[in-house]
Amino acid sequence: MKTIVIIFAVAAVVGLATFSFVSQQATTKLNQAKAVWDAEKSQMESASPKQPEQVFVEKVVTNTDTVRVEESPQEILNDLLAIKLGVANERNPALRKVVYKLELLASRGETALPAIHGFSSQNIDISYEPLTADAANGTNTVAADAAANPGGRRNVGGSQRGFSGRGEARRARDLQNFSANWVAPPTLRLGVITALREIGGVGAEQELAYMLSTTGRGVEVAYLTVTLEQMVPGKYRDAAIAAARELLMTPPSADNADRLDALAKSYLYGVLEFYKDTSFVINAQQMLVGADGRLNNDALDYLSQTLKDQSAAVIYAAYKNPALTNQIDKFDLGRELVGYVGQNATANQFFTETLQSADMDPRAKTFAVARLAGGGFGPGSTDAPIDPQVANGRIQLLTSLQPQFAGDEQLLQVITATITSLQSGQPMDMRQLFGGGSSRRSGNRNGGGVAPPGN
Repeated sequence: MKTIVIIFAVAAVVGLATFSFVSQQATTKLNQAKAVWDAEKSQMESASPKQPEQVFVEKVVTNTDTVRVEESPQEILNDLLAIKLGVANERNPALRKVVYKLELLASRGETALPAIHGFSSQNIDISYEPLTADAANGTNTVAADAAANPGGRRNVGGSQRGFSGRGEARRARDLQNFSANWVAPPTLRLGVITALREIGGVGAEQELAYMLSTTGRGVEVAYLTVTLEQMVPGKYRDAAIAAARELLMTPPSADNADRLDALAKSYLYGVLEFYKDTSFVINAQQMLVGADGRLNNDALDYLSQTLKDQSAAVIYAAYKNPALTNQIDKFDLGRELVGYVGQNATANQFFTETLQSADMDPRAKTFAVARLAGGGFGPGSTDAPIDPQVANGRIQLLTSLQPQFAGDEQLLQVITATITSLQSGQPMDMRQLFGGGSSRRSGNRNGGGVAPPGN
């Protein structure tokens, strides 16, 4: 047993000695190889130029929003001039684009003024008015709002009167209620005027005044007048009146006229009525009956609005004018004169002549009397007089006429009923004049007015 232990001990000593010798040799060889590499490296570095130390910088790249270039005012105007409305279904999208571009123009503020001046100084415009059925191939698309009363009825029978009836013309003259609350402007220039109003300020005011002094369209004079009056009340009164007078005296060429131009005189007289200006009275009197023998309703309403009952003498002279032969025109003049009965001697004279005329239809006489107390229906309806002096004047006139018609039971009955209504302040029930439907038919035929007696 001891022998075996001795053998293992000797073997361990011999193995340890052997490992120590081998390890020492390996270390010697490693050191020699390292010395050789260091020598070679030193030689390579000395043979090659020394490179500068490289510095690495970390760059952080971030995403940025796309920069949008705004359209200039001139580009916006160029786009507006290039928009083609088309017909039928193409029209409304184009009009929406027009509205958007005009709002965009207004949003540019005072920077848009130079471009707007360049546009307004040119004699160019685009109409956005509705197409006729023929032009739209059977589709009459209403594209512009009629809030500003720019329209009228289409030409009927080729007459100017058929193109714009008296109702449309009267609304066009009513600048007190002029509204531009349209969906799309009737024309590009009217849209630009709206943009200037939204821009506001001295620069926009000066541009509007420039347009007022240079435009040749009645509708623009009216809209510019209202716009400037809202911005700076009274400042451009004289300029507006001068522009209206000039265009009434020397109307521009009617080439390429549209329905706005058909109402041009109505808009211009509306400016004069708006300021209650009487400087054009003499001219309007001369224009009351035109060279064609027709009544100028714009001049008639202007005279009535500015002179009130003092216009009766002028209206009566036109009524008696032999050049005026149209019976509808004479009817309109007679209706105006009856409105001044009880407050003007000339109107009283006309009324008396009407009742005394042998050529006057008895029913027309009846309605003429009843209208003095107010009442009626349709376009011939009137209000009961609220001025006690007017009511008393009519009562006195009718009372003085009663003896003359003692033999006309029907007319005498209406005169008596009218006096009673004037005394009570209650309008006449004109449906009871003849009883039932006959009075309604008669009222519609005569319009509740005064048919012209024979001359």
